[in-house]
Amino acid sequence: MIDPNKKSTDHSPDHPAAAIAEIGDGLVLDGRLALVDPAARWLAVADLHFGYEANRRREGALWPLWGMESIAARLENLVRDWQPETVILAGDIVDGSAAPDQAIAWIGALGQLGPRLILVEGNHDRGPVRKAFDWVTSWQFGDIVFEHGHLDAREGNTRLRIRGHLHPSILFSDGSGTRLRLPSLVVETAADGSRRITLPAFSPWAGGTRLQTSGEKTLRQWACSPQRVFEIVG
Repeated sequence: MIDPNKKSTDHSPDHPAAAIAEIGDGLVLDGRLALVDPAARWLAVADLHFGYEANRRREGALWPLWGMESIAARLENLVRDWQPETVILAGDIVDGSAAPDQAIAWIGALGQLGPRLILVEGNHDRGPVRKAFDWVTSWQFGDIVFEHGHLDAREGNTRLRIRGHLHPSILFSDGSGTRLRLPSLVVETAADGSRRITLPAFSPWAGGTRLQTSGEKTLRQWACSPQRVFEIVG
């Protein structure tokens, strides 16, 4: 169930275009599918799958071409609004090798906006774009590790891991056939206090999956839309 009075936020006075929610430890979830630390001045997104529609068209599907433009515009707006010093793209930045020229031009233009770009390798990041830029398998900022999530987690002194890969979402139904699926952010907390955050997929084509935790962990989940961000309770 949703308790909108206690578990949601309105638009930020500092960023009036954005619906946001504070999820703890100073971290802010922007409804445009980004996680932000305003104090540390970083912004993270995952699973952009830039070029997805080009891949589908190469396979013979009749797929519209607006996805790449949407990804570029949305991320540029986030960078301009939050003014981060570092932008972490946490894997599956591109969707294979179908649109290399567009992907290289887009990442280059993003770097010209000012922030340092951290490109984390995902399982779909292939082709010429891999040679055009520097990539990392994971990136550590203090005691926070950013990774894509398709590889075994490395050992280390970390209190928080931030990953993508799983495309978490939440499905709403009114019981009479109307259904709505929204991307979500999931926070898992282990018995020792360490946490793992799974980011929503930034791609407009991502369908999303239900994420279930295992072991002695607690789970919190926030649904995301540009108009509102709210925690799912009950």
